[in-house]
Amino acid sequence: MKEYLRRQVDWPQPFPPEEYAERRANTRKALAAKGIDAIYVTNPADLTWLTGYDMIWYHLRNLTGFLVRVDGDATIFFDAIGHTTIVSTTPEISEVVWFARGDAGDHVALIADTVKARGLGHGRIALQPWGYAPHATVMDALGAKLRAGGATVADGAQLVEELRLVKSPREIAVMREASAVADAAMAAARDAIKPGVMETEIEAAIMATAMRKGAGYPGIRTMIGSGPRAGTHHSPPQHRKIKQGDLVFVDFCGVLHRYHVNLNRTFSLGKPDRRWTQLMDASAGCIDAIIAEVKPGDPWSKADKVGQRYLDDQGLRQYVWWAGGYNQGIALPPDWCGTYWVEPRVGTPDRPLVPGMFFNYENQFDVWEDWPGGSGAAYIDTLMVTAQGLEVMSKHPRNLVTV
Repeated sequence: MKEYLRRQVDWPQPFPPEEYAERRANTRKALAAKGIDAIYVTNPADLTWLTGYDMIWYHLRNLTGFLVRVDGDATIFFDAIGHTTIVSTTPEISEVVWFARGDAGDHVALIADTVKARGLGHGRIALQPWGYAPHATVMDALGAKLRAGGATVADGAQLVEELRLVKSPREIAVMREASAVADAAMAAARDAIKPGVMETEIEAAIMATAMRKGAGYPGIRTMIGSGPRAGTHHSPPQHRKIKQGDLVFVDFCGVLHRYHVNLNRTFSLGKPDRRWTQLMDASAGCIDAIIAEVKPGDPWSKADKVGQRYLDDQGLRQYVWWAGGYNQGIALPPDWCGTYWVEPRVGTPDRPLVPGMFFNYENQFDVWEDWPGGSGAAYIDTLMVTAQGLEVMSKHPRNLVTV
């Protein structure tokens, strides 16, 4: 730790110290409830949530982590010596153990030795085996080393992520700002759509607008598709030039301090075939139906049940590629989705909706009937749970917009 660098931090931090202190306190409560003595946090999003640490390269042998213990706020951050500047300028990191350049096995041994030296050698230690980094074999080696020293290893993969589901008032404010970034960037994308413009130029308009507002890169690359690529799913922009009559699909997140708000809209360059307009007009009411029926305290899955029923009632099922959603909030590449979905998946039970939760809901359509203009259309909105009900974050219409 270079204290002289710490003293030179002169830019605003995402949150004040008391916000991070509350997060660590909530983590300790969650550890106590599960009978766990400490957790070694390696999930990148969890690290950022707990400390404000923001680093771009979590490679597969990377063991950067944060040790949180149940019996007090004496935390330890572990990182490579090459990250001295990042660590020194992250005010919420109070103590650091440095990894020297070398093999991951050396880092595993250093973590285990430190855990033992801090009186946790025979404790119950939670690890996070489901993160994008480090590789499973590295996590297995760390678990084995801790067990060899007398510790019991528990699965803490979702312990912190679950705490992140319900946002604090400060986080809600950031989510609102991220939503404003998304709306401004979507307007820039709409205005960039012209004959001869490449899909990549639309991406340039999105990111230039977002970055000027202090935003960051989203956890997943922007998805843009035009004409025959308009039904794209998970495809980045290409060098295809937009033509008159094309549909243009745009899907990205507004991001502020790593907090994501998902937004997807479809545009038409010129008057679209009426069937596209009818499809999107009919589907636009899906979000309205969810808002009308789903209230705080309802099971999260009810939002999906209402959405699916609406699409069936409108006779749109034959075109649905996917309809559903997932938690929105803090995220780092290569993901902005996380573990918790509106339709519960394996290992993530349903839960009641609580004010402060955010989730997106998607209507994604594939049309294989050769309608002029494209191969599909879609929209996504992010919803916030409030004490009064669900609130749509974006102000952009969900219908097909002609430009």
